[in-house]
Amino acid sequence: MTLLFVDDEVEYRLLMRNILIAEGMEVLLAANGEEALEKLKVSKVDMIISDLYMPVMDGFKLYRAVRSTPGLEKLPFLFVSAFDDPHTKEAVKDPRYDGFIRKASPVPDLLEWIKYLTTPEQVRPHIVPGGNRFATQTRARDGMRTSTRTFTL
Repeated sequence: MTLLFVDDEVEYRLLMRNILIAEGMEVLLAANGEEALEKLKVSKVDMIISDLYMPVMDGFKLYRAVRSTPGLEKLPFLFVSAFDDPHTKEAVKDPRYDGFIRKASPVPDLLEWIKYLTTPEQVRPHIVPGGNRFATQTRARDGMRTSTRTFTL
């Protein structure tokens, strides 16, 4: 599995790369959304993990750009952030987003999110990693059925 990890903090990027490589994953790194989009032009990835707030292009803009790129509309996308303020919590409740986890979360929680989001939707468990702490109703990507997504806040 190849992940694209996007974060403006170089130390965090390198730490997460080492952790994910130790878990058997290939990891590409980008410092911001623009750099991530350049990497996506030349590399196939199975999932994106992106910080929310970065210079040049933040995670929200990256998400919109990825979703509007043919062939990447369903690419699993997990947001991470160190921010735990009400504005951030409100922003990630948007039902379009696949998931959110705090940077301070334990590594097993991140690994659960990766496994969950890379499992095909039709066979995914109905309860997302982190339990039922914060549920929102959302339409599935096919627009035909309704599902519940839970975000770990």
